[in-house]
Amino acid sequence: MPATKEEIAQAFMILAFRYGFRRTTIEDVAKSLHISKKTVYEHFAGKEDLLEYAVELAAAEQRRRVESRLTSLTALDRVGQVIDIALADVRAFFDSSPHPEMVEPPEVTARVNAHVYAPMVRDLLVAGARSGEFTVDDPDTTAAFIVAIGMEAVRMIREDRSSRPETAMRRAVRRIVAGSDPHTD
Repeated sequence: MPATKEEIAQAFMILAFRYGFRRTTIEDVAKSLHISKKTVYEHFAGKEDLLEYAVELAAAEQRRRVESRLTSLTALDRVGQVIDIALADVRAFFDSSPHPEMVEPPEVTARVNAHVYAPMVRDLLVAGARSGEFTVDDPDTTAAFIVAIGMEAVRMIREDRSSRPETAMRRAVRRIVAGSDPHTD
């Protein structure tokens, strides 16, 4: 039975995270699903098209999963929870990978962040500003800064699994968003 578009995309993401986007080929995806390359090309124009769809699919699921775990009442605390969940997921992913130095290629990570974490954080910033919790003049840029801090935290975890950048990241985000850090005020 031929694979569905979603199955092809899921297989691609597994391979891309394991071996890297550049090393993963349409042929690899077809072999992993025991289908022909033609079947893959019936759904996707090429590898970039496949990547874009796979990221959108994974991003929607990841956002639903993360949002279902948010319990805090304030937007700023929810941003902190997103940080904790995202970095815990990163740790679990690196711990489960047979070759952690090869996983999570930057081009895939950047697309996932653009589809999941940046919009989620932006939405939380808008909600916090609307409720009067804090003032954010440019939610898109602020979310991009927070995601960039997160990328650095991921790099730190990748290089040293014992590093704990979560607290520093939460404090930096609090300073960016609220202009204060309760631990230094």
